[in-house]
Amino acid sequence: MNLADVTTRQEALDLLEGYAEERQRELSEFSGRRPLVKSYMLETVPQDRKQPDLDQILLRAGSELQPLDETLSKIRNMQDGKTIGLLERLFPRFPVIYTCEETRVMDPWVNNLVQSSPTLDRLWLSGIAFEQLLGTVMKLCPGHRYGRLVFRHSNIFGPTDASVPPSLPSDDDDGPEDDTADENDERDLMANGDNYIPERRDTRFEMIDRLNVLEQKLPQMRDLYTPLHAISQLRFPARGPGGHDFFYHGKATNRSDSFADHRQHIRFVLKVYSNATEQTEATTWRSAESSRVRTGSETRLLIGAPVLLKFGEALPLETFQKFITSTFRRKANKFRLWGNPIELGPSKVHVYGLDRHLWQPIFLEITDRHIVAIIPPGTCGNTVHRLVTNVQQFLDPGVKVWVGDQKYEDVIRTSSNVGGIYEEHS
Repeated sequence: MNLADVTTRQEALDLLEGYAEERQRELSEFSGRRPLVKSYMLETVPQDRKQPDLDQILLRAGSELQPLDETLSKIRNMQDGKTIGLLERLFPRFPVIYTCEETRVMDPWVNNLVQSSPTLDRLWLSGIAFEQLLGTVMKLCPGHRYGRLVFRHSNIFGPTDASVPPSLPSDDDDGPEDDTADENDERDLMANGDNYIPERRDTRFEMIDRLNVLEQKLPQMRDLYTPLHAISQLRFPARGPGGHDFFYHGKATNRSDSFADHRQHIRFVLKVYSNATEQTEATTWRSAESSRVRTGSETRLLIGAPVLLKFGEALPLETFQKFITSTFRRKANKFRLWGNPIELGPSKVHVYGLDRHLWQPIFLEITDRHIVAIIPPGTCGNTVHRLVTNVQQFLDPGVKVWVGDQKYEDVIRTSSNVGGIYEEHS
């Protein structure tokens, strides 16, 4: 039986369970190159808003949903008729897509789906969020179990070799996220061929060790090297062999022999993320106040709460200018923001812009030392998560963040106190 033939929830879940078990056996025998089971976690809108019609969103993106029950549907590509995955509404606000298709097929497909609708966005797991999730894993899993961390900071806005004309970073590549650890690095070299690869700060560092060793050594290493704050992947140990790799942009890969275990870890992360999002919204909405901002000869009245991102070091002028140009001069940008920057100096701009997720207004003051975002009441908390995640990944891995009058890390820490769920399902 394949996914196109299933007619019930149980048949669909049993199929993925069997697939995961077979793939784990193939990996242990170092044979077979079939893709692993992957999950893509998405976000729609806050609970107090009407939920979007996912059927219509999928249709506009060239696919259709075929319901198996009230919360689980098959996804059929209308162009070739192929069933490419399942969509489950684990939480009303957070639909999840499960698939056995290859990464090179599904990553662009999911990206196109998100870009096609302002009511959809990815989950954004910052290094700060990953650090709290790692703490939960260390607390609840035996210290002899192995964990895996990947740190990735790519200063795509930074200066490159002067002999190469400057270019804007591509928004099609969000960093290594494939089913094998080194496949993307090799593919990037093959794609460039003999072309010169611009030199810039680009850190990719992987640690696989026992949890008690990671707990002891990681804080010491971070004191010496700031990019180790930018966690881009975290592996949760599975109940049996293998684990579950979670990526900073809401993707997860099942490297265990159980899809049921994978799905339960998805539920756990979504619960933490849901708590963090709701708490971020409550904090910003509660802290909202009126203020007047003067830009040149114009004064505007803004109502909202401040979110402060303070850089560890001042950005070089070239980095600052490339960041502004790449983010606000292009429709498709990593930060998913839109606006017309008003220059107030060589390293300071004001932006009266929009967040392209839900088209919410946002005011930004951006300098070489900080970003201040004024978040109006009603803005989705996902806006803050996306901003923090992308700053850590591509601008400053050691950035310090405050949401209203609270530290962002405290918001995440409080939201991570759902250990009972993890204990129940791990």
